[in-house]
Amino acid sequence: MQIRVKTNHKPQWYAKKRDQPVTLFKRAWVWSRAEEKLYAKLCVGSVLHLCSGYSDLGDCRVDINPGAKPDIVADIHYLPFKDQSFDTIIIDPPWYGPQNWMQWERIASEMVRIARKRIIVILGNLFYMLPKPFELKDVYIVKRISPQVKLVYVWDRSEILVK
Repeated sequence: MQIRVKTNHKPQWYAKKRDQPVTLFKRAWVWSRAEEKLYAKLCVGSVLHLCSGYSDLGDCRVDINPGAKPDIVADIHYLPFKDQSFDTIIIDPPWYGPQNWMQWERIASEMVRIARKRIIVILGNLFYMLPKPFELKDVYIVKRISPQVKLVYVWDRSEILVK
């Protein structure tokens, strides 16, 4: 069953006058099997996959594209989950990255609020720190199993690191 979450939020690209129409990438940007296996190994416990696209990774998949058949169709700026609902959040944002998102701070704070143990962010070349209580644990450079170089950042909740 697919759940749709309504929002009045309009992404930054929505309001701009564009010479070309905005399109979703559909199946053009997918992970290799080796990438999917690596990312699955990095996840712990229950997994919320944001910007999931066509990946099957995660117990709950969220994407704005209903054609990808996510569990929840929603804008990631406003997530319908309770605090610390999932052990891991994994996100591989669209290619244009957080610098074009309306409210990167809101997305980061939503992830911090919802993640119980770990947040994994997969980016092409950008680096963004998450606010406390999460601390950077590992950075992976993925290039042999992916058609493009990716940086995979793994943050753990600091209270978990102390135990």
